[in-house]
Amino acid sequence: MSTSTRSDPTPRRAPARRGHGAALRDEILAAASTLIAHSGDVATLTLRAVAREVGVAATSIYLHFSSIEELLTAVKAHRFQELADALTAAAADVGDDDPVARLRARAHAYVRFGAEHPGEYAVMFAARFAPADGAVPTRPMITVDLFEAIAADLGTVRRQGRPPMDEAEATMVTFHLWTSLHGMVSLRMLRPHMGWPSVAAEVDDLVHRLVGPTD
Repeated sequence: MSTSTRSDPTPRRAPARRGHGAALRDEILAAASTLIAHSGDVATLTLRAVAREVGVAATSIYLHFSSIEELLTAVKAHRFQELADALTAAAADVGDDDPVARLRARAHAYVRFGAEHPGEYAVMFAARFAPADGAVPTRPMITVDLFEAIAADLGTVRRQGRPPMDEAEATMVTFHLWTSLHGMVSLRMLRPHMGWPSVAAEVDDLVHRLVGPTD
């Protein structure tokens, strides 16, 4: 009598114990983020692929995310929160006495995050993440609290020969800062051999040109 061995290409993990659903959700987000970062294309991601990466049945994914679009949106939100946390920590290390130094620290943290997580960063701004209903987002995509904190800091900067920034100007400069930092990160990824200046020097120069000489 002969026996045969059946191999299963997808090892199954043990069923999650009660109360471990949040941990599984985090694993799903991490796996999806890793797969996207490796492929660089959100269109290649499927719930089955994520299930294989985590080691669970595809039906387990549906307990947490009803569709691939919902999962992708969660991945994006998770990565944006990581970026916001990095910027917040950088500003906290500087302290409360120098708003320009906090602004500079956040700017350096932003480009460092992009350089260290290029796949994840590219996915954060992928067009696939547009709302399914076509609604246009009205809130800054980093986080509202962080965006407002940067604008608030700008409003306290004492500029030489110029009045303090009002709310409208501080908001505009915050948008200029974000778009410029995004350009630094994205263009360096797309054109790595362009002969870019030192990223640290470019960030410092950007902050100086946006804020101007200070007292």
